Amino acid sequence: METKYIVNNLSGQTINGELLQPYKVYTALLTQTGGDDPQTISAGTLVVGVTYEITNYQSDDDFTNVGAPLNETGVKFVSTGTSPNVWTNNSELSYNNGAPEVTVLENTIGNIWFSYSDVGQYLLNFNETFSVNKIYCQGHYLSEDGGNFRVTSLSPSDNTSVLITTTVPVDFFIGNDILNNTPIEIRVYN
Repeated sequence: METKYIVNNLSGQTINGELLQPYKVYTALLTQTGGDDPQTISAGTLVVGVTYEITNYQSDDDFTNVGAPLNETGVKFVSTGTSPNVWTNNSELSYNNGAPEVTVLENTIGNIWFSYSDVGQYLLNFNETFSVNKIYCQGHYLSEDGGNFRVTSLSPSDNTSVLITTTVPVDFFIGNDILNNTPIEIRVYN
């Protein structure tokens, strides 16, 4: 069915097609535990919400049904499923137990993945390049026992990533293990 939109409330003036949104959005819940802990696997099942990198692609293996945009060495993706279409040729995947796990609520930006940067600091990475002054980031402030607060701050790191920093500002503690189903939102404006 064709969609028509009224322009300036004038009857008879319509635009056919889809309504153009002023921005692309990525909304998710993040959980993070532990420190920097890189791992490599070449068989088995994947964990939904974990960022994987195809570090050694072997012909005919297929990870596109679990979130990979392509089947190539160097491709990074957040897993959307547990069982790749084909993983019988010993392709290697790497992941970091210290990187945030994600529950994606909405994604119109495209391929996004997460990496561990430093204690209490993680990167949300884009497959595309965006203008830094067109990226809007929103983190979360979470009240804790005794009036302390946990803060998740997000700021564009460059035109391909957003830095996520987790802190307890009362004592300026920057640390791991602070994200627990913590909501974030990234908007990239046209």
